[in-house]
Amino acid sequence: MNIRSVLFVGRRNAARSVMAEICFNAAELPAWRAFSAGWQPAADVDRRALRALAKGGFPVDSVTPKPIGIFLQPGAPKVDLCIFLDTELPANISAYPASREFWQVPDPNRGAAGHAAYRDTLAAITSRMSELILSGRLAQPDDYSLAS
Repeated sequence: MNIRSVLFVGRRNAARSVMAEICFNAAELPAWRAFSAGWQPAADVDRRALRALAKGGFPVDSVTPKPIGIFLQPGAPKVDLCIFLDTELPANISAYPASREFWQVPDPNRGAAGHAAYRDTLAAITSRMSELILSGRLAQPDDYSLAS
């Protein structure tokens, strides 16, 4: 079986993209796995994001912020779909691998930044993920295409 990969990208890879990676992998889709990365990665994952995931019943194993550059190197996992979660995009977006989608989920760390903001971010991510999964676009990994 050919394993396909989705890469969730956020500027810091500390909250939204990590949440999306964990949620996607928890769905245990056959022939798919998720990673996350950022173009300005933080030193650590946002503890409030991990708390929101844990309260939502998701595993919060060892995830760490990663630079996008590791997915652009020879020998890196092939990325089939790159989903940008930030409302701001990196300048070199054309260098990013694979087909691209733009979900633009607001940063829970901006504004109130309380538990409700992280809970709402998790809800937004799981809703978009459900839409992606239910669309059927991931059902045939060998024929993956963004065309609906």
